[in-house]
Amino acid sequence: MTKSDSNEACRCMFPPIAMWIVLLVFYIYQFIARSAFPTVLTDQYMKFFGLDAKGVGTLASCYYFVYTFAQIPVGILIDKCSIRLIGTLATATCAIGILIFIATSNFYVAGFGQMLVGLGSAFAFISTLKIIVNWFPPEKNAIMTSLTMSFGCMGPVVAGPSVAVIVNHFEWRNVILIFGILGLVLAAAVWIIVRDKENEQHESHEEISLIQSLKIIVTSPQALILSLFIMMLYAPLSALGDLWGVPFMKRMYSCGAETAALINNMIYIGMVFGCPFFAHLSNIMNSFKKPMILGTVICTIAFGVALFCNVPMWMMFIVFLIVGFGCGAMLSYSLAAFLFPSSMNATVNGFINMASMISGVILQPLIGYVMDTCWNGEMENGIKVYQVSDFKMGFLAVFGALVLGILSAFLVKDRAPQEK
Repeated sequence: MTKSDSNEACRCMFPPIAMWIVLLVFYIYQFIARSAFPTVLTDQYMKFFGLDAKGVGTLASCYYFVYTFAQIPVGILIDKCSIRLIGTLATATCAIGILIFIATSNFYVAGFGQMLVGLGSAFAFISTLKIIVNWFPPEKNAIMTSLTMSFGCMGPVVAGPSVAVIVNHFEWRNVILIFGILGLVLAAAVWIIVRDKENEQHESHEEISLIQSLKIIVTSPQALILSLFIMMLYAPLSALGDLWGVPFMKRMYSCGAETAALINNMIYIGMVFGCPFFAHLSNIMNSFKKPMILGTVICTIAFGVALFCNVPMWMMFIVFLIVGFGCGAMLSYSLAAFLFPSSMNATVNGFINMASMISGVILQPLIGYVMDTCWNGEMENGIKVYQVSDFKMGFLAVFGALVLGILSAFLVKDRAPQEK
């Protein structure tokens, strides 16, 4: 951080670390909304809205659809506008979407609420990255980004089992209602704490225009490769971690929602350790590419064990942990900071983040469709009962995505993290 940056930080009421923390809390908040509730409450959603597996996948994908295709506009807005105002409005939009979702039994209104959650959530990660770029030294980029992803993953880790326990004692809709109200409180905190970096708002944006930014991104093979890589590596999180992991565990091991959530959350615990590990490994190897390849190979092998081998329940904890650990090699965001101009940092990261979410848009309903195709007609309490083999047939798409992720990692143009 330069002397002028330090002086500017001193003029703010709160230090940069406080700005990062409050937006990090927003990132964790939306992670819980998109992951912890749908995975734990899948049966409740089916019964309350009268849905089958394909319907639940479609409802969940409403979030991903908006979140995904909002990423480029989000990146542009964050690069060009007030991060304080955008962060506040985004947090409030996410909370309002949650309140709309829980206030109705109509599938389409609930889907609209999910879309609002997705729209607000679309700003969370990129806003946090922008704070890192604006207020922290360049050499801290990789580690701060990895910490952001690690702490974000802690949301589902803590909230998944907690929600499973809480809904056994309280009505599940009331739990989500309180969560939505807390989001409005968080929006107020973002407005109070976050500040814009004055010189960044009018100096760096003169370096490259909006049209130039988009042209550079869509015509850059590396932007496309980095996006393809992260989309493939994100597949286990979007497919299992965010939706199908808990019902799969419940069916495979005939266990309760609490135990199934604990197994499923091992993916996120693995991410908590994997993100900083691979960021640190990139500094040791002086390479982004090598850790990306290594992590994807680890993830693919572990997921193959989960998919093709009948392992005991205690071993599945370890397998899911390793899957998440390998997913921590998502270094596309940090590498992009070395390959593209800083004035379009949020835009290019928005493009890459959009790609990561496309896996959810495609895989969640696709897996549900495959499961419905394989379904043998068994019903229980008005809900379709799916066999373990039905889940595994759907999960073949995830395995194929990871294999493609390995191939794309070899095409990445490497840069040394020590470069300025």
